[in-house]
Amino acid sequence: MELSKRDFSILDALDSREITTQRELAAHAGVSLGQVNYVLKSLLEKGLVKIGNFHKSPRKIGYVYQLTPKGIEAKMSLAGKFMMSKLEEYHDIREKLADKLRRVGEGTECRILFVGPSLIGGLLDSIIKEEGLKMTLAGHCSDLEDLRNHIHGSFDVALLFEGNGQKLKSAARSSGLPEEKLCSIW
Repeated sequence: MELSKRDFSILDALDSREITTQRELAAHAGVSLGQVNYVLKSLLEKGLVKIGNFHKSPRKIGYVYQLTPKGIEAKMSLAGKFMMSKLEEYHDIREKLADKLRRVGEGTECRILFVGPSLIGGLLDSIIKEEGLKMTLAGHCSDLEDLRNHIHGSFDVALLFEGNGQKLKSAARSSGLPEEKLCSIW
């Protein structure tokens, strides 16, 4: 039986809290009410979810959606698959970033200023250290506006999270940096 990420979201929401309406389920699972209705019907047919009696409901609805033992098993199996999938994606992205950093540094001592999300900056810093690259993350700024505030001599290359050829040229003009000092991370 093939289940999707959407199915997992719904199974996970049902496993982690008491849910008595499809609207509640949609809010907790992060999917639309229409998707909940469609997926819930499928999960009920597959025997992964059941509707149980719940007489003490403050809303006086009298039922609650529950995972069956088969549903709990399916959720655990999906969790493992999704975790492996995400770890593989992370590994691939990390390798691409490491390759890019190697090309940027080209084996020489290099100070990098990262322009983009701090989460990615932290990842770049850990890659530099773990790979033993001859470079340092000299600083971080969140956007191109912030780039203007950095002393140009404090870094050798500004690595931009967002940027293609046109954006790099624009960033060079607005920051006063030579284009060769700017590089896209991708």
